[in-house]
Amino acid sequence: MGILGPTSRCPDICQSPNPPSPARMLLSLLLLSWEWGARAASPPLPPASVTLRLLQINVFHNASSTDMEGMALLGDLETHSMDCSTCQIRFLQPWAQRGLTPKEWQDLELLIHHYLFNFNRTVNRIAQQQGMAYPFITQGSLGCELHPNGTSRGFDDTGVNGEDFISFDADAGKWVAWQGDKLALYAQDLLNLDKSTAITLQFLLRMTCVNQIKSFVQHGKESLERQERPVAVVFARAPSPAGTPAPLLLVCRVTGFYPRPIRVAWLQDGEEVGPGGRVSSSGILPNADLTYQLRSSLAVEPGDGHSYTCRVEHSSLGGQSLLIPWGHSRGWGPGLAVGITLGALAVAAVAVVLWRSRRRGYQDVRPGESRA
Repeated sequence: MGILGPTSRCPDICQSPNPPSPARMLLSLLLLSWEWGARAASPPLPPASVTLRLLQINVFHNASSTDMEGMALLGDLETHSMDCSTCQIRFLQPWAQRGLTPKEWQDLELLIHHYLFNFNRTVNRIAQQQGMAYPFITQGSLGCELHPNGTSRGFDDTGVNGEDFISFDADAGKWVAWQGDKLALYAQDLLNLDKSTAITLQFLLRMTCVNQIKSFVQHGKESLERQERPVAVVFARAPSPAGTPAPLLLVCRVTGFYPRPIRVAWLQDGEEVGPGGRVSSSGILPNADLTYQLRSSLAVEPGDGHSYTCRVEHSSLGGQSLLIPWGHSRGWGPGLAVGITLGALAVAAVAVVLWRSRRRGYQDVRPGESRA
């Protein structure tokens, strides 16, 4: 993933003082979008909901210096990024270049360059007219979600310094401010003046993005349908120090699974423990090998006599459930405690006898003799 500096490292097209007119740029974008839509109209619908998301982060140091990072995600797979030392699209999956011809990818790069120039110019205009203090950061998320029944949802959200700022309503074709302050309302009114861009953006989110999902899913089916089985273990966290009674915490650690959706539940005597204060979860977290992990905890009273089992449900298990019982579920009764004590004494006695026998054997060896 590269860093884009429009004033120092971007190709000339990004720095051009006379970029193409908005009408010409939008017409080119619309025609290219129509061509992509026609090419990608044939692939079938995906069997599950899939999201295509373009992420963009800009750091505005001042009015003439901006850094940018960009990437594309299909589901949770990073498929493309922008190498902004040359302003070229990088393909991060073997199938990520499929669906478009090399000429179409070049045209897309050209449109991205124009977009970046106009985006930076618009943001700086808003910042200067509204007295925003540099530096600041903008985060953008644009894309669509396609469902198995053919319906879709488009989105284009922008944040400033980590807070929601403005979003595009793809159904109404209007920008909506998340905040009611002067800056957000000014940006909302300014963007809504450009009706042509709103119409083009609606087309992109409703048609082009949806058709691109179908195309990418078709070519990247093997990667998207990858299945990795979870590995789970149950253990008890160390009890509290003496004098401070507290529930025992059972932990079910599940890791190495893919795809992301998973369900982990606790069973008490075979019955599922409902959500509440006894159960807590870490949430699904990523691993370095592009799999996921999760920890679920259950608070129990020591020696309560119940049995506890962690149940894991995941698509890689073929409809089966993974059951991991806690090895010390049952409390120790008096008879079991006495048996363990006697067993320990017996083992200790045998160890003493063997030690003495070996010691006498070594003492019987006289100087100069060897013992087999």
